[in-house]
Amino acid sequence: MTKFSSLIAIVLVAAACGNATESRGEPRLIKVDKAGKERKPQSGGSGSVSTVSDLPPLDLSGMKLWNFSAEWHASEWNNDLGAFPWKYDHVTQQADGDVSFVLDQAGAPQLQAVNGTPAHTDGTWEVDVTLPTMTSGVIVAPLWLYNQKTRDEVDFEFIGTKGLQVTVHGYPGGKHRQFPVQVFWGQDMSGQRMRLGIAVDQQRERISMIVDGEVVHRFTKQEMGFFPTSAMRPLMEMWAVDPTDGNLVNWAGPWNGIGGNALRMTVHGYRYSQ
Repeated sequence: MTKFSSLIAIVLVAAACGNATESRGEPRLIKVDKAGKERKPQSGGSGSVSTVSDLPPLDLSGMKLWNFSAEWHASEWNNDLGAFPWKYDHVTQQADGDVSFVLDQAGAPQLQAVNGTPAHTDGTWEVDVTLPTMTSGVIVAPLWLYNQKTRDEVDFEFIGTKGLQVTVHGYPGGKHRQFPVQVFWGQDMSGQRMRLGIAVDQQRERISMIVDGEVVHRFTKQEMGFFPTSAMRPLMEMWAVDPTDGNLVNWAGPWNGIGGNALRMTVHGYRYSQ
């Protein structure tokens, strides 16, 4: 694609689906330092919860490049904060329903819900995922929520080799606010299989971040001083930080490359429930 057509594509996806590829427009500056309890791998393999997911597989049957009327679309445009562009062919569904997200020297994977997936203000979003080998300078976000217009955002992000960070972003009064919390900090999460959930409750003004059925942090409006109220859609992605961006390198560690190898994240199942 030319640079001009890439810009058109980004405008089209923003207008069509209310989701975004631009939400990573500001580096994540950690302001909260709360270490969670140790997460011990469960039986059945490297952190696996189950060998068969009880969440339904992602429905990518209608996914085609630039088809924003489908439920999902894999991105095919530049990632301004990343070392590599988003590549559509780096998100593929296997015969058993698993979806592979591959990061290599040619590009990075991002899957975002588009027009065929309704946006919601409340509910629970869940994903069953096996993480890749965690590497310095790589951000693994198996599940995060976003609204393009308001820029409300809720994140699960595994930060290089440092651990898991959960964050809520908002723009009350047009000013960016963020509330990050570190969980399982200092632990190597490589290859672990886990079930992640984001439960948003507008009435109680709280957001529960869930790992394998346990709430690892609960954000509240009282705690944060703001709260996302707009309807959001889910995204899943993995990317290497731009090695020339000092803020990103401080956040995720230096990206030193992976040689001729590739990093692979596998999503076994996904579900939204009210």
